[in-house]
Amino acid sequence: MSSPTQLFHFQIFMMRNTLHHIPRSPSLRARRGPLLPPACRLICAVRRVEGRIGVGDFRKEALEKDEPLLIKEQAEALPAMTKWFSSHPVPRTISKTAPALSDYFTHEFDVKTVPYELTVPTWRPRGFDGDNIDRFISWMAKTQTAWPHLYLSSHLHNVKQQLGHEYDENHRFLLFEAPISLMSAALRYNATKVSFQRVTQLYIAQAPISDLPKALQEDLATPDIVLKAGKGDVYGSSIWLGLEPTYTPWHCDPNPNYFCQIYGKKVVRLLPPGLGKSLFRKVQAELGQTGSSTIRGDEMMQGAERTLLTEKVWTEEAPEEIMEVEVAQGDSLFIPKGWWHSVKSADYKGDLNGSVNWWFR
Repeated sequence: MSSPTQLFHFQIFMMRNTLHHIPRSPSLRARRGPLLPPACRLICAVRRVEGRIGVGDFRKEALEKDEPLLIKEQAEALPAMTKWFSSHPVPRTISKTAPALSDYFTHEFDVKTVPYELTVPTWRPRGFDGDNIDRFISWMAKTQTAWPHLYLSSHLHNVKQQLGHEYDENHRFLLFEAPISLMSAALRYNATKVSFQRVTQLYIAQAPISDLPKALQEDLATPDIVLKAGKGDVYGSSIWLGLEPTYTPWHCDPNPNYFCQIYGKKVVRLLPPGLGKSLFRKVQAELGQTGSSTIRGDEMMQGAERTLLTEKVWTEEAPEEIMEVEVAQGDSLFIPKGWWHSVKSADYKGDLNGSVNWWFR
């Protein structure tokens, strides 16, 4: 007979629970008459556990079942959640504050060089002339007179020149390295702007935890679940800090993935190995390509492949079997080996979003 504690920890929902509906476009006949509400279908929800669980329970409910599992509030034990983030005071605004990286974090890490991704969309609000990145570059040069801000302004300007002056119909994607202070400056800039004027899609993506200063590594100590539930092999770990909307395209990992949300919210869509690979192959066939399903390049972040993969995963064209889960601040998500998934932030207004993950066996 289960104890009250076990019953509390294992309020596990069935995979077919309703998470929300995907709207379907009205039929042609419906469009000719009065506007009708679109048809809907259900999306499968990931199993979930309410409250923290131990190594043995994780092994039983996640590893042995080889299925995704959401664990509510499991990541709250990570010191980074309380030590890395704070808020800027922003006078003359409704909220009076805006998300920021803490003085503790930036003091330790401000000049550390990290890998960035920058995606520049072509969409602009009607009546808005200019480019938010260009405006941010100009703001750094004009309002921040000391190093590293003049350096950052010049550095980001040189990076953006790789895009040229003409945008096509697709997103433009850049990879570059810069100090963490670039993210700090972007957060200060965004704090004074309305949503459509903010810098977005600037992402410190897959920065190894092992590259952080020792004090920050200790704030992200490898969880016992990662160290003890399997064989104890840890193949890698990363932090993901960015300005929403953040996005990771459709892919699969060769090892189990333990994913923790430390700031903001993310949404993940998943399919088991066979169905996920079939979806990828379908996209490749429609594009007339034969790309690798294991070695992925910049093409998945821009152009026709990104556009089509987004349609097949995140719209009403998604397979009926697709699963979706929202990972809130403090939650953890187990993604089994070989399961295909795509990840994006729940919001898109240029606020801060942060995650950490470990690949293990």
